[in-house]
Amino acid sequence: MIRCEELTKYFNGTRALDNCSFEITEPTLTGVIGVNGAGKTTLFKSLAGFLKPTKGQAFVLEEPTFQNITVAQNVMLIEEGMSFYSSANLKELVDSYSRFYQNFDLKLAMGLLKYFNLNENAKYDDLSKGMASTFRLILALSARAPITLLDEPTTGMDPGVRKDLYEIILKDYIKAPRIILISSHYLGEMEQILEDILFIHEGKVLKHGPLEEFETLLIALQASPAVIEPLEEQLRVYEAKDFGEGLRKIVVDKKEFEELQLSMKLSDRLTIQGISPEDSFVHLTRRKGGGIDELYDS
Repeated sequence: MIRCEELTKYFNGTRALDNCSFEITEPTLTGVIGVNGAGKTTLFKSLAGFLKPTKGQAFVLEEPTFQNITVAQNVMLIEEGMSFYSSANLKELVDSYSRFYQNFDLKLAMGLLKYFNLNENAKYDDLSKGMASTFRLILALSARAPITLLDEPTTGMDPGVRKDLYEIILKDYIKAPRIILISSHYLGEMEQILEDILFIHEGKVLKHGPLEEFETLLIALQASPAVIEPLEEQLRVYEAKDFGEGLRKIVVDKKEFEELQLSMKLSDRLTIQGISPEDSFVHLTRRKGGGIDELYDS
């Protein structure tokens, strides 16, 4: 239902998306993960038909997305910069969206407004940042669009409200399965609801697959420097730390390490630890040129 083929987008000579190719054909909760500026918002706007690709193409329901009414009726995108009629109250905004999206659940929308203590007579522009984010998410879930794109949906929310809303997203997905993409640079707090991850860095799709695959991307190796240092010469190292004079730890690619096929004797001298998907994301997107320890130790 979603397909990108070498999707590329430039803004004033700056490349925001770089030959992105991936496909999602079944209902799934997918986390679109990347640091600020990675290209997540550009991808979402391209899928929603708001942006014309510089090169390549994006498809939704086998239709090219740019300025396509079929795409517009089947894709719901929410983002922080959304604008609404300034004179309309929340109830009127809900009513207007219910007339556009054929699967819109008006009862759900009004129930969620009440649950989050949002006054239906309030104006959107008068809401706090967190409450505005909550209202946008209410619209997105209630629309029940086949493709739902949530761009940083919990901006400005308190931790308790964020937890509540992630639970609501999961419950709504279970009740009405569809393709839901959630963009964020915080993986840890929402990984419990995700099935797949689309990892974007510097405009490129680095990896797309089940969450479980991200749990086995990187590992930490710990041993004496005499054991670790030769491995550093053979492996790509994402982080290295010394603990006193007798212990050194490095973070490396698990697949690369396994391909070394170390002797049993050497393997027995290593302590091997798993790396969480959140920590893997941090290591993979870390700035080049050394870590904080090197900065302060230099």
